[in-house]
Amino acid sequence: MPADGAEPVVIPADLWQRPDMHTALTNRDIGHLFRLVRQYAGISQTRIGVAVGFSQGKVSEYMTDKAQVTALDVFERIAEGLGMPDPARVTLGLAPRILTGVTLPPTPIPPRDGTPASSLLSVEQVVIGSRQPDDTCDVDMLTLAWIVGRLDAHVDRRTMLLLAAGLTAKAATSITDPWERLTRALAGPQALDEETVERLEARTIGFHRLEYELPASALYQGLTSHLNELSSLLHGAPERFRRRLAATAGEAATLASWLAWDLKRPAQSASFDRVSVLAAEESGHPIIQACTHAYRSYAREGRAAIEAVRQAQQFLPAQGDDATRAWLLCLEAEHLATMGDRQAAERLRQAEEAFDHARPHRERAWTRFLDAGRMAAFQLSVHVRLGDERQVIAAGQQALSSVDDDGDHKRIAVIYADVAQAQFQIGDIPTGVTYARRALDTAQRTESTWGLQHLSTVEKALASQQDPAARELLSDLVSTRRALGSSPA
Repeated sequence: MPADGAEPVVIPADLWQRPDMHTALTNRDIGHLFRLVRQYAGISQTRIGVAVGFSQGKVSEYMTDKAQVTALDVFERIAEGLGMPDPARVTLGLAPRILTGVTLPPTPIPPRDGTPASSLLSVEQVVIGSRQPDDTCDVDMLTLAWIVGRLDAHVDRRTMLLLAAGLTAKAATSITDPWERLTRALAGPQALDEETVERLEARTIGFHRLEYELPASALYQGLTSHLNELSSLLHGAPERFRRRLAATAGEAATLASWLAWDLKRPAQSASFDRVSVLAAEESGHPIIQACTHAYRSYAREGRAAIEAVRQAQQFLPAQGDDATRAWLLCLEAEHLATMGDRQAAERLRQAEEAFDHARPHRERAWTRFLDAGRMAAFQLSVHVRLGDERQVIAAGQQALSSVDDDGDHKRIAVIYADVAQAQFQIGDIPTGVTYARRALDTAQRTESTWGLQHLSTVEKALASQQDPAARELLSDLVSTRRALGSSPA
C-alpha cells in the first residue's frame, strides 16, 4: 500500500471549470490554486508537494501567501504534476499539451517557390508533421497572439510553430471564453472589465512577439482585426480603462504601420501612423511615437535614417524605458556606421550601458525582442560597417553563439549576412559565400527584406567574384530582391 505522499493525484475535471479556479489561473495565484485543490479534491499538502516537486513546507508557504511563483518553468512543473488540462494550461499562460512530443524533422523548411505568403503557416505545419499538404490552414491568429503574449519566456520559432499547429479551430473551441467576454464588452461599455483589458494588452504583446518569426502577410489581417476591436471598445469606454486601451491600440498601430509598409501599402501605413500619434496623446504615453519613428528609420538610408532615429529619441522620458533607449541608440550606431561615421562606436557604448539597466520583457510591447543575442547582432553590424576587424571577430562569435538556442529567423538572417560581409572583408570568400547563403535562405523563409537589406553589401562584394558558387549566389540574391522588394521587414 503506497504512502499518502506517493498516491497519484487525481483532480476532478469539473474543478478546473469552476469560476474561482479560473480566477486563480488567470491571476497565476498558485496559493489560491493549491487551496482549491485541497478543498475540493481533498488532496493533502504532502501529496501536492510530491506531485509538483515541492516540500510540504513550501506548499504551505504558497497556500498561506507567504511565497509566490513567478518562474515559467515552475508554472510548467505545477501544471504537469497536477495533470492540468489544456484549457486550464492556456489560462495559466502555458502552451497546450496537445503539442507535447511533436518534434521538428532534420530537414529544414524549404525556400519559398511561389507559394502565396498567406499559406506560410500551412506550409510550415506540413513540415512539422501536423497537416497534409492539401489541408486548409485554420489557425486562429488572434488567439495565438493572446497565448504568445501571456507566455513569460522568449517564444522561439519552434515553439510558435508548435502552438500554431495545435491551435486549429477545433482545438480553440475549449478556450473561447476570452473572446465571448470580448464580444460582450463590444456590445456595451458597461461590460468592459479588468480581465478583458488585460487580455487585449496580452494580445498586442503577442503580435509584437510573433513579428520576430512570421512575415507581415501572415500577421496583417489578424492585427487589423485586433485594432478594430480596440477601436470599438474605445468608443464610450469608462475613463479608468480608456488610457490603457488607447496605449495598447497605439502599440498595435505602430506594428500595423510597419507591416503595411512591408506589404507595399504606404497609404495604410500612413493611416496607422496617424492612429499611433492620436493614441500616444490620448494614453499619455508619447514613447509610442518613438517606436513609430524607429520603424521608419528602417525604410530610409543615410542621413534620413539617422534623422528618423533622432526624432524617435525625442519621445524618450528623461529616465526609464531603457530597453527602448538601448534599441534607438543601436539603430543610430548602425546607421552612422553605414556612413563610416566613427561616432557609431560611442553610440554603441551608450546602448550597451542602457541595456545593462533595461528590462525588455517588462517595459513595452515592442521591447520583447531585445536581449543579449540581439545586442550582439547590433554590435556585429556596427563593427562590420566600421571595418574594425578585431571587434568583428569577438562580436561575430558572440552573435553566432546566440543562434544555437534562438529561433528568431529574422535575426539569424541579419547575423549571417553580417558574418558573411566580415569574411569577405578579410578575404575568406568560401566562408563568406556559405554564410551569405544561410542568410538568404532564412530571409526567404520569413520574406524578410530586413535581412535582404543586410545582404546588399554582400552583393557588392560578390560582383567582382568569378567563383561559380559566388556567381550563383549573386544571381539568387538579385532575383530574390526583385521578388520580395526592398521595403523593411
